[in-house]
Amino acid sequence: MNISKRTAYILMASAAIMWGTSGVLTAAAIDNGATANQVAVYACVISAMILLPVIHLFDRPSLRLDRRDLPAMLLFATITGSMFSLAWYNCIDITSVTTAVILLYSYPSLVTVASVFLLKERLTTAKAIALPLTFIGCLLVSGAYDIDKIRLNLMGIGLGIYTALAATVYYLWTKRWLRKYSANTVALYMALLTVPGVILASNPAVTFGAALGLGAWGFIVLIAIVPSTVAFVISMVALKHIEASKASIVASLEPVSGVILAVVLIAERVDMLQVAGVVLVLMGVVILRLVRPEEDEELVETPPIK
Repeated sequence: MNISKRTAYILMASAAIMWGTSGVLTAAAIDNGATANQVAVYACVISAMILLPVIHLFDRPSLRLDRRDLPAMLLFATITGSMFSLAWYNCIDITSVTTAVILLYSYPSLVTVASVFLLKERLTTAKAIALPLTFIGCLLVSGAYDIDKIRLNLMGIGLGIYTALAATVYYLWTKRWLRKYSANTVALYMALLTVPGVILASNPAVTFGAALGLGAWGFIVLIAIVPSTVAFVISMVALKHIEASKASIVASLEPVSGVILAVVLIAERVDMLQVAGVVLVLMGVVILRLVRPEEDEELVETPPIK
């Protein structure tokens, strides 16, 4: 499927906004009695249960996967799905949403640098300007300047750094998968192969042994549908048509949407420095769209599944 660059950026921005709901929804699920591991496991299972029948009904060719790719896809799903989910939800639980977002959003720097060397993408002037703007903006939006808001410990730092590394692998490796497979194929097998790893690594006896109330279940289902499924699929479509480094910078809208949702839903205060951070992130995104390098002028259809 061919889409314009503008549409691809809109899809990526929409995915980022949906991902921005993850922190608030996770905090709400935990407040309603769920553990971080339960959120990770049940959200992954529900997401897979949604994707499989939907793709089977509407896009059956996307069920095809070369058996030779299964080991690599399993490794991809374990690193960027299973372990990322457990790290992300537990980082929110044992530190704070703010801390988790700050540590995760060190990944655009990693993606931009790695994509230049591994994917042979050009480090354009637009990227060089937009990257520090969005990174600093994310720090300001997350309140990293206020020591009182940062409740770090060694485990929390480790989990947060892992989410950044896993996000880097996700963006770079996904670009390679999408050269061979459709976005639906990657999304489906990512979801399915994430489930075994997240269950095994979560201490299943404890995870499945504790009952959950309706409130916790409601928020977990929302997490599974919005940031885990819908956002993931549309980000896959977007990544077929834009560079990994640019996609990662556009995805920096996630903390902006997270702050807005926190203000609207839980009446969180936002000071002027955080507002300045929102402006910097948006400036970075605008710069990427105003500067149109040559590689953005043509859209090449991805090769069919062999």
